[in-house]
Amino acid sequence: MQASASSNSPPNDTGPIVRRMVITQQIYTMFGIPPLVYLMILISGLDGAQAIDVSKVLLPVMVPVMGFAVPYFVIYLSVRTALKVVPGEPPGARLARILKVPGVIDATTLVTTMLSSGLFVGLSVLRHGKSLWTIPWAMGTIWLLVALLTLQERVWFEKILQPYALAEFYKNPGRMPQGHGFLWPRQSWYLPYAFAIFVACTLASIGTIIGRQAYDAHEMLMSRLDKVSPAEVAPLVRQVIQVLLDGSVLPMVLVGAYLLISSALAAWFLARRQTEGTRSVQLTLEGLVQGRPRLPEWVSTDEVGDLSATTARVFAQLKSFANSLQSSAQALRDSAEQLGQSTGRQTEVLTQQASALQETQVTAQEIKHTSVLASQKAEAILKQTERADQISAVGDTALKEGLEGMQEIGSQVREMATSIRSLDERARQIAHITTLVKGLADRSNMLALNAAIEAVRSGEAGKGFGVVAREIRTLADQSIKATRDITEILQDISNAILSTMTMMDQGSDRVEVSLRQIRDFSTQVQQLSGIVRENASSVRQITVAVSQQDVGIAQIFEAVNDLSKGMDQTMNQLRASDDVLARVRSVAEQVSSIVAGYGLQEQEGPRS
Repeated sequence: MQASASSNSPPNDTGPIVRRMVITQQIYTMFGIPPLVYLMILISGLDGAQAIDVSKVLLPVMVPVMGFAVPYFVIYLSVRTALKVVPGEPPGARLARILKVPGVIDATTLVTTMLSSGLFVGLSVLRHGKSLWTIPWAMGTIWLLVALLTLQERVWFEKILQPYALAEFYKNPGRMPQGHGFLWPRQSWYLPYAFAIFVACTLASIGTIIGRQAYDAHEMLMSRLDKVSPAEVAPLVRQVIQVLLDGSVLPMVLVGAYLLISSALAAWFLARRQTEGTRSVQLTLEGLVQGRPRLPEWVSTDEVGDLSATTARVFAQLKSFANSLQSSAQALRDSAEQLGQSTGRQTEVLTQQASALQETQVTAQEIKHTSVLASQKAEAILKQTERADQISAVGDTALKEGLEGMQEIGSQVREMATSIRSLDERARQIAHITTLVKGLADRSNMLALNAAIEAVRSGEAGKGFGVVAREIRTLADQSIKATRDITEILQDISNAILSTMTMMDQGSDRVEVSLRQIRDFSTQVQQLSGIVRENASSVRQITVAVSQQDVGIAQIFEAVNDLSKGMDQTMNQLRASDDVLARVRSVAEQVSSIVAGYGLQEQEGPRS
């Protein structure tokens, strides 16, 4: 059996995850500090000596505090708050906190970096008497560069948090939280945002380099124009232009390469992230089609996350339907077993009744034989009075036994009628269960139709999901057909039960007639015995009585034969009921095998 999601849940210890996220953040910080410091110094208008002076004073303080201490505190607090278990909170609240952690860290990083750049440039210009208008220029440019880096950081943070988010998502896959804003990125605006960041960052960086160099060249040109003759103006302009080119080309190449690498990595990470999400959903749909379903190993705030959540909800609905269908099939199978046991008991009762009928026939045959002997030896009755009395006593005893046997047959026939009515009631229960199964199949068909509509809305990514929806509708149609077959079978059983009940009523009436005949015959035998004892010489009267006795025996034989035929018909009906029960069991097994074939009883948790 597949493992449950809780068995693969990651631990709630925040230490390892905080360390991984801090290391990731520090790598990007070290990667981003050189171009950031260069641009801040460039924007501030510091020369080489001034840049070294400012770097020696400010960087040893700002880098440990703003580059490590503050990010560490933010990451630790965000992760601890997100993973904290709050008793009584609504489903999905903890998952929403986990999904917002990368956005919280990115937003804090952007604010911290912007403030740090403003502080660095502000202290620099104040220390060396530069223009204060460079402070907002530096803050805006640095914010764009850091925003470009956070595109990559966010992907890595989401990957680190993915096992924790999946474990929380699997607890309640049908309740994916909803959100909006910067902390809840969507592909519809996040991809344009990333492209806009790249374009704005490129324009700002290149514009900063060219603008700063052009401004410095202009200042140098204006400061020298008053000191040169008109003939030296042209060489001076060429010199300034050359200085501008020499000071701009290399920084633009280096910064451009840095931006290109950062943008390429960000684009690759985002594309790979989207590919992993769609691949996870694809594997889930393929597994569902192949009968090996599992929840998608992906949870995010974007459209791919919505597709994953929708797939999980469909999975949950299918699992609920399969469990209901399995329960109905089990109930149908149990009812069939109970009907089979009831049929077996009825068969046993009918067998006993057949044995009693056979004994009655034997007894009647003995009575007939005795009557024949009595007719042949009528003249010897006077000489054999005692013998005739003994024979009469034997006949009376046999009649009593026959009467008791017929009474027992009547009782057994009534019990069999009660069992047949119980069989009819159980058949009605099975029909009710079949109606429930059909209702579930119709509901599954409607759910599959809704899922197909969602697949069409999802576009290209939902084609595989559409195939699953069609498969589900096919399964629902098969279930509906199976319920119709079961309904027809139950109708056959009901008709057979009605026929059997009619025959049992007829048989009961015939038993009552036979009982009356046997009682009458017993009275006649007793009268005959009295006549033999009282008037042994009335041979003619004995002969008449024997003739009447022969007629009564013939009637008994006829009644017993009719009852035997009814018993045979009842046995045939029971055999037909056995065939119907076998078909019911077969249908129940087919439903169970369909459910088991799709493996919807349990689902596997996330791979670590």
